[in-house]
Amino acid sequence: MEIDKIWAVYFSPTGGTKKIVRMIAEQIGESLQKEIYEVDYTRREQREKGCCFGQNDLAIFGVPVYAGRVPNKILPDIEKGVRGDRTVCIPVTAYGNRSFDDALMELKLVLEKQGFRSLAAAAVACRHAFSASLAAGRPDEDDRKEILAFAKSAAQRLKEDVSPRPFDVAGNDPVGSYYVPLKEDGTPARFLKAKPVTDRSKCNDCGICARVCPMGSIDATDFSLVPGICIKCQACIKNCPTDAKTFTDEQFLSHVKMLEENYSRRAENCFFYSGF
Repeated sequence: MEIDKIWAVYFSPTGGTKKIVRMIAEQIGESLQKEIYEVDYTRREQREKGCCFGQNDLAIFGVPVYAGRVPNKILPDIEKGVRGDRTVCIPVTAYGNRSFDDALMELKLVLEKQGFRSLAAAAVACRHAFSASLAAGRPDEDDRKEILAFAKSAAQRLKEDVSPRPFDVAGNDPVGSYYVPLKEDGTPARFLKAKPVTDRSKCNDCGICARVCPMGSIDATDFSLVPGICIKCQACIKNCPTDAKTFTDEQFLSHVKMLEENYSRRAENCFFYSGF
């Protein structure tokens, strides 16, 4: 199977998914002696423009898991803006130590509907965006070894010129409902309208938060205001150089504590292959 270009494509507000996708792409690129190209689908302008891939491309396409699914505010941008022409792809989901549920299945199905052919797929544990302790430091060196072994196996299949064949990944087809976040007491946590709060005494008006927000939801004239939709991605919080932003919503914080109390074990990475 002749591959001319390898593409690392990712929606990655806090960088974890990007790291995993690049790791896979770079290993395959090294194995096939091909250059790596990137499409940062986190940027709103890129999603508005969309992206198309050809028959001799390989696209490693990654998203983080939100409530057990592909992020619902980003899914339409994938469905409308991403196109393949029998393009070989590797769907990848990064999940924060709880579960990837139906996210990988959903991403695989969506990409295949858009003209892609899945060669392999991966769900990789990554530090949770909500918590510094959940899957802290992941992907770590042990993860790296597993990810690179996966990438080498995928590259070998390409070298053997074996066309991708249908294969199953974990999850439901059709995909199920979104995961309902819970509070510490086990009742549903309702924080859909929660938005980051800014400590004005710390804010230096650098504007980084507004630039990194994938939804463009932070006011460019007053960075403490979030008039648009907040998807809780934590990009503004993780990128703030003065730690001026945080979430104070009680139900959101209770959900984070529930996750930390119940999902502290080392979650496994899962890899799936076509015809292996």
